[in-house]
Amino acid sequence: LDRAYRTFHDALVLFTKLGNSKAIGIANNNLGNVLLAIYRANHKARHLSVDNNPSQVIQKGCIYFKEAIDYGEAALQQINDLEGFSENYLVFMQQLSNRYFNRAMFLLTVKDDHPNPEEAKYQGMLDLTTCKDMDREVVDNGDREGFKGDQDVYFVLLMSRIKGLLHLMRMGYEDEWGIDDLLEGAGLALESALRSREHEVFSELDLFGLRQRLEMASVEYYLLLGCGGSEDGEEAKCMYIRKAAQIAVRMLYEDDHVLGDGGLLALEALLEASRVCYSADDLSGADPREVGCRVDNYREELLECMSRWATCRLSGRECFEAANTGDFSMEAF
Repeated sequence: LDRAYRTFHDALVLFTKLGNSKAIGIANNNLGNVLLAIYRANHKARHLSVDNNPSQVIQKGCIYFKEAIDYGEAALQQINDLEGFSENYLVFMQQLSNRYFNRAMFLLTVKDDHPNPEEAKYQGMLDLTTCKDMDREVVDNGDREGFKGDQDVYFVLLMSRIKGLLHLMRMGYEDEWGIDDLLEGAGLALESALRSREHEVFSELDLFGLRQRLEMASVEYYLLLGCGGSEDGEEAKCMYIRKAAQIAVRMLYEDDHVLGDGGLLALEALLEASRVCYSADDLSGADPREVGCRVDNYREELLECMSRWATCRLSGRECFEAANTGDFSMEAF
């Protein structure tokens, strides 16, 4: 992460000297994202980097994201002046929307260490609203203007939004966006891509892998609703946990292979359901506690196997996880 930071910082210095405003905006956005990953890794492992001061990470991150958004707003206005409401305008709007989402994730993640936590929360929530409005405008006007993001791009975009919002829910924020709508949209995008098995969306994972990624997000969402501190009644919470368990059963029973983290999440859903939702009648007479113990044993075995595969040092794994949360959007020069 430190090397990535230095590389993008050198790029920013170079493009600033060249006066390349597009590249300056990209470099600022990527630097802000790298600092978000550094903050997450530092917060989890307590090993500091970038001046060995988390306040420096926050201060610099705020500056980089502000610059990225300011350059993005200027570029969008320039396109509007030259071309009006065009396909190119929508492309630039989607890029700017991603930058607002990136800053929202940064501010809401670092809020507790920010010098003004309430201001950070307010601006982060405002950025989420701005991003949601821009995303909707791009989708609503895409067909009319001839721009409709490729389904692989749209699916990845929706998954990044979902992962970011789930991350915020884990931190205690309410779902102000509506993750269920995003999950439905991602499912439709995946179905659309199925019309061609050669579609680019399947370049890294096949249908089963992508469907598991989507279902993992659904399982986590329902578990957060069912196990979190929401104001829903116990009956509603039990319903959410049952939904999570039903999806988990499909993954474990129907798919020949299950992603490692997907298997852990599925077993967690079944374990939670055995604790709070299922009776012996639901389990064909089996004792829910015994079923829960067996599920927990499977989970421990899977954790042990995965820990043997993870041969790199702890800090390296944590940096990898921090950089691969999948919620922020990097940009290419």
